[in-house]
Amino acid sequence: MCSASVHTDSNNQFIKSRGNHDSHLPSPEKIELRRFKNVVKTRVVDEPTPIESSLNRVRRQKTPILPKSSDFYILLLYSTTIDSRRFLLSDITNYQKRTLIFSTDKQLTTLFKAKQIMMDGTFDAAPPHFEQVYTVHGIKDGKSFPCAIALLTGKSSNIYKRLFDELETHATRLQLDFHPMTITSDFEKSLIKAVREKFPQAKHHGCYFHFCQAVYRKIQNLGVATHYRDDDNIRDTCRQLMSLHLLPCREVEDGFEHLVSKAPSLLSNLLDYFRKFWFRQMPVELWNVHNIDIRTNNHAEGWHNRFNKRINKTHPNVWHFISTLKQEEVFFQGGNGVL
Repeated sequence: MCSASVHTDSNNQFIKSRGNHDSHLPSPEKIELRRFKNVVKTRVVDEPTPIESSLNRVRRQKTPILPKSSDFYILLLYSTTIDSRRFLLSDITNYQKRTLIFSTDKQLTTLFKAKQIMMDGTFDAAPPHFEQVYTVHGIKDGKSFPCAIALLTGKSSNIYKRLFDELETHATRLQLDFHPMTITSDFEKSLIKAVREKFPQAKHHGCYFHFCQAVYRKIQNLGVATHYRDDDNIRDTCRQLMSLHLLPCREVEDGFEHLVSKAPSLLSNLLDYFRKFWFRQMPVELWNVHNIDIRTNNHAEGWHNRFNKRINKTHPNVWHFISTLKQEEVFFQGGNGVL
């Protein structure tokens, strides 16, 4: 053991030393580490090769060739979890539309036992040759867990129904049911149609944040945003319009007509839009959240935002996407109490 010591002040300035290092032999590991650092420093100075390019080249040597279409082979490394369990749940192609679904049986069990589920899609994280990343989340103990993550090559009702069919098949395999009581999603028409056909008994409601966002976008598109900001009457009327979804369902239409009767003429186009879209094209029950505990799918959107940050690029290659998804599965185990 070395008996020498050095004393410094709070600014790390030398004050005094005691003892000597005569009996303190250098560690062989530290000598090798010092030699390695010196070699690296010398090469950085002497060689013109870009360091980042060199590292990327080594990474590419260990990564499969990047696909040129949605038709590619998935190696075992990318179809299993980090601890070597099956992760690629389904790989199906219909009419040249490929769907990849990732989920472990533990994730599926959480999903199928959940009374309430959330669904949401993101486009930024979709690899080339896929249109969107779509996730189905199960609610457990008031928390949202990503249970099935799908790469979709479109957003038609048939593609969504294919996703639900695959999940139902695996529910049967696990001797469970996939019959959620409540479903929260956005207001995409093709998804609404698929949910209505596959889960006719479920209470399906849209995210109220998306509802308010859609109305405010229309306010902007109609050139009313400045009046909304500066005119108290305009702003109050718009806010009341965006609050109709909080009324009991049977009172919503009367509430709307009351707003129309006293609204400034400047808002006539906005009110026409609301009547045509939110009453005629969307069932009131879909956007009404009266007496509903969880009114948004912000949990699912929050996961997508975090996942996008972990990927750290838009439209990553599919191998980078799957590798990051495998890391997310580890987080699922920890957050879900699975050890």
